[in-house]
Parts: sequence; C-alpha cells; structure tokens
Amino acid sequence: MTPEVNIDQLFDAAAEALILVDPRDSESTAQLIERLSAIAEACGAEPGSDHACAVALGAAHRLATGDPEALAEIERTFSACRAEALVTVGLAEQSRANADASTTVPAEMPLAGDDDLLRDFAVRSAEHLDDADERLLALERRPDDSDAIDAVFRAFHTIKGMAGFLGLDDVSEHAHSSENLLASARVSGTAISLPEVQALFSAVDTMRELVAQAAGLSTDRTERPRDAADPGASATFSEETQSADTDSVRGTELRAGTVRVQQDRLDALLDAIGEMVIAESMVSASTRTGADATALEMHVERLDKITRELQHMATSLRMVPMRATFRRMARLVRDLAHKAGKQVDFVMYGEDTELDKTVVDAIQDPLIHALRNAIDHGVETPAERRAAGKPETARVELRAHHQGGAIYVEVTDDGRGLDTEKILAKGRALGLVGESEELSESAVFDLVYGAGFSTAETITDVSGRGVGMDVVRRTVEQLRGRITLDSAAGVGTTLAVRLPVTLATIDGMVCRIGSERYIIPVLAIQRSVRPLAEDLSTVAQRGLMMRTEEGLIPVVRLHELLGVSDAETDATNAVVVIIDEGGQRAGLLVCELLGQQQTVIKPLGDAIADQPGVTGAAIMPDGLVGLILDGAGLIRLAHGKQ
Repeated sequence: MTPEVNIDQLFDAAAEALILVDPRDSESTAQLIERLSAIAEACGAEPGSDHACAVALGAAHRLATGDPEALAEIERTFSACRAEALVTVGLAEQSRANADASTTVPAEMPLAGDDDLLRDFAVRSAEHLDDADERLLALERRPDDSDAIDAVFRAFHTIKGMAGFLGLDDVSEHAHSSENLLASARVSGTAISLPEVQALFSAVDTMRELVAQAAGLSTDRTERPRDAADPGASATFSEETQSADTDSVRGTELRAGTVRVQQDRLDALLDAIGEMVIAESMVSASTRTGADATALEMHVERLDKITRELQHMATSLRMVPMRATFRRMARLVRDLAHKAGKQVDFVMYGEDTELDKTVVDAIQDPLIHALRNAIDHGVETPAERRAAGKPETARVELRAHHQGGAIYVEVTDDGRGLDTEKILAKGRALGLVGESEELSESAVFDLVYGAGFSTAETITDVSGRGVGMDVVRRTVEQLRGRITLDSAAGVGTTLAVRLPVTLATIDGMVCRIGSERYIIPVLAIQRSVRPLAEDLSTVAQRGLMMRTEEGLIPVVRLHELLGVSDAETDATNAVVVIIDEGGQRAGLLVCELLGQQQTVIKPLGDAIADQPGVTGAAIMPDGLVGLILDGAGLIRLAHGKQ
C-alpha cells in the first residue's frame, strides 16, 4: 500500500456501510463487502490470512450467506483492522493510538454528529426495535422460544454496534445492559420469565427514547400506555396475512419519514423516463418537419400512454405496506390488555396491504383510538365473559384489504357491543337528541362521533373523556375516507374505515355550476337525477328537500354556497347529484355533468383553505383550476351539522 491512499476515507466509507448494513438486504451487504475489499487490497491482506482486514472481509462474505454471528465479528475486528492498516501506511503514532481502541469507533471521529448518519441510525434502530417488540410478544406466549430470544439479543447488539460507531455512549450502554437480561437464557437455553419479558419491553421503550433524543427526534409516549408487570393479565398474538408477496414488502417500508423502495421499481421508472424522452423527441420532430396529422397523433398517443405509466409508477413509489403500523398496534393492544386486566387474542390480517405513505402515517391515530375503545369499552373482563358464556380470552382483529378501488381497514372485537339505549340517553342528556325523537340504529351509532361524547361512567387514562371517536372521524374524512360502525349487543363491534389507495390522484365527476367547473369524488356519488317539481319541497329551517325512493334528502344549492352568480337557480332545469357518506345522504345541485376523469390533487391556498365543502384543487385540461368538493363536509352542511 502506498501513502497516497487516503486510509481515513476508506475507513469512513466502510464504517458508514457497517452502520447501514442489513443482513436481509443484499445491496447493503454487497456494499460492505466492496468497501472492506478496498481496504484489504490497499493493505495487502491476503484472503484467509490472520490479518484483521482479511478476517473482517471473510466475516462480511459469511454475513451475505446468512451467518447471524458474522456481523458481531466484523464489529470486533474493525478497530484492529484500522490499526493494522495505519501501521501499513507508516502512521505509527496514529496506529499506537488506535491499537488499544475498543470495538467501537471513538466519538471524536468524523462519524459522530453527522446528521445524515444519525437519521439513518434512527431508521435502522426503529426497524430493529419493532422486530424486538414482535419477538417479545412471541416470548410471552412461548417463553422457551430460543429463536425469539436470539432475535431480541441481535436487535440490541446491532444497535449497540451502530451507536458505538457514532459515539452514542448512552445508547450503547443501555443496549449492553439490555443484552445482559438475555444472557443467562441464551447460555443455559432455559425459558425466560414473564418479569424478564416485561423488563425487556421497558428496555425497548427506553431505547426508542434514547435513539430519538440522539437523532433529534421526538417521541409520543401517550400512544402506547406503559404498565408494570401484571402476571394476572395476558395478551397473546398471532398473525395471518393474505398476501404472498412477502419479499416485496421487505423492500418497501416507512420509517421516520423515509420510504425504502425496491430497486426494480426505480429501474422501471428510469426506463419509462427514457421512453418518454424518446417519445417527446418524436413529437417535436413531427412538428418541426410538418409531418402528417396521423403520424403526429400516433406520437402524441404514445407520449400520453407513457405519461400515464409514469404517473402510476411515481404513485407506486409512495406506497408502503401496513406491516409496520399493524405491528405497533400489536404492542399497543398488549399494553392495554395488561393495564385493564383483560385477556386478549390479537389477530392481524392483510398487513402486506399497501397504501400511500401519507395515509399510513395519518391512519395510526384513528387505529389507536379504535383499539383503545375496543379494549376499554368493548372487551369484557374474564369474569364477565365467563358469566356471559364466552371464552375468558377475548378476540380483537385488525384487518386490511382491497375492495372496489379502495382500502378497507377494520377493527373488530367480540365484546359486549354498543349499548344503543345508553348512547341514546346520553345523547338526550347532552341535547343532541330530542326527548321524543326516535332514531334509527345507524343514527344512534352516529352520536358517538360527537366531540365530548362518552358513555364511560369513570374516566381512566385510556378513555372516558370523549375525545376519541370525533378525532377518528375527522382524521378519516381529511383523508377523503369514510367510517362506519356495526355492532350487536353481546356479540361485538366492527369499526370499518374506507380509504383511498393514494392521496395524489382522485377519480372525479366533473360538473358545471354556471361558468365554473367542480369535481365530485366518484366514490361518494350514489346516482344523479333531474328532479321533478313535485319531488321538491322547502321545509322550515331545512332548506330545499327532495323526495327519493329512500325518503327525503336535503339538497345543497352549490351556487349559493360557492358564490357562483351565473348558475341555473331552477332545480327542475338542473341536475341533483346524490352523494352518500357513512349512510347519510344529500343532494348537490349542479347545472350539468361534464364527464368522469382522473385528477391530480393540488393543495388549497391559504385564502380558501377553510372553505366548507371544498377539499382541494385540480388543474383542468385547459389549464384552468377546478375545485374538488368534499362529500362528507357537504353532507354535514346539508344536515345542519356544520
């Protein structure tokens, strides 16, 4: 090796690759092998020799073949490898300083404090801690599961190694202490005790906070209630997924605002961009050379096809599986069950279902509230279930699946169900329902979404303050989704959320109101009619009403709401679009339906961000702007709820 070689740069690059390596990711292991190979070649370390660089490189090759102990060996030999390399280049003084180095890179190295590396460290640590949570849930069911014990140990050990390279002493020390909790069980092969499992859960929670602090992030401890060990309560968990595309899921996960994308999707995107460049050049050449209309039309159609493919590919890059979110919910249910003294079997279906990452991020809070309600209100205690002739262990399911161009996420429990009489009485006490007013079952269920509504007799740290279901519905509607409740007394409750697959585009019906154009989401439309005079009436304080086969529905005069002065005001010369959200219906009065189209959604400006009944904007084919109407908001307006 010659002095011209920058040994520091080689080792900095290798250290970065070691921090980011994931044994399940062939790309990251290949990058580590490449960088260690460069060091070994520069040092003249022969393969198979006892030179530390050769030993580290050999361990990297074993890591690529699935050897779980190889990563620890690389970490152990990395400092020695650096020291030997420095001796080789004649840096005797620095070599002596590094000769006594521990298995981690000192904090004063350039790696410490690097914001990009800290973010990557936080992402990797979150993945390992989520995996540790999953394995600990398995250990509660099978305390002698040696594979789960080893997996939890590896999670802490890997984080310790990464933290050491970044000089994060607090994280490294906590990881080392957590490893000690597993040491005796790993060596003796004995079962781990439930108090030890609880201590490890606490260790995982503390590690999350330490990692977040090190990376400059924040944590929300209220999302996951903490509890002391309670041998009297238990929660068991199982997973049943309906997708066979497991490998693709591993390549696309959402962590800390980062999306990991499969390489084949990026390759396809680049290929499509190349095709678009070629198609665009053909269109340009046709216009310059005065080609006939048929040839130009053919090139434009090809360009249009490629553009649609690009839009689809770009949208797919934002798609992430529900896997990580579902597994965090498993930990939440476990903690809630322990705190409430209830036994719960939590089952997940469809965790490989993919959604837009923005939707996945936003749906976590509604799921947390729904599961809290299921455990606190829905599921009975073991004694209550015995008295009702049910198994002592309740069953709570979390499901996700595609249906009709949308994603459905459902939370189901086999608990006591909703008490319609109690809900109705509370609604009357709050003045939401008249004393003599009768409501359908769906209308009674709709009362629970009111702000401050709660039937809980006592307030706990989990529920009872009436700030849950209103948050759930508001969040779902902001995502252009729909929420429904179905319940039977003594049988259980199902909360179903319908969500768009992506927030980037929408299938909409373009309508004209005067000289303006608006877009109504197709998923909200039930049908459209041209009303007859005898079907229309005006009811005191309810505005315009229209008779349908299902009964009277309120009609929103959109031209009045949106301030359009040149619209048709005679409803019999216009069209009423009937929309449905969560079982409630309303009519939208428009001048004309212009046709259906897929639209790219643009955010509203500050000037009209709070306009009732409007959720976004779109650029129309002629370059002008059309507003996208909010079906749920318009229905609330029509029924006098906003």
